[in-house]
Amino acid sequence: MMARRMFRALPGPLPVRIILATIIFVVAFIALMFAYDWMGANLLDSGGTIS
Repeated sequence: MMARRMFRALPGPLPVRIILATIIFVVAFIALMFAYDWMGANLLDSGGTIS
């Protein structure tokens, strides 16, 4: 339900809203992948042994 409300809040006719939603989804996915990569490199265990 929330996704429909957010989609309907986008400006323009249906084809424009579809393009905008696709662009927003791709940008959010790329940002999420960068965040996961940063967390993996800086916050998680590197896999080394404890001496």
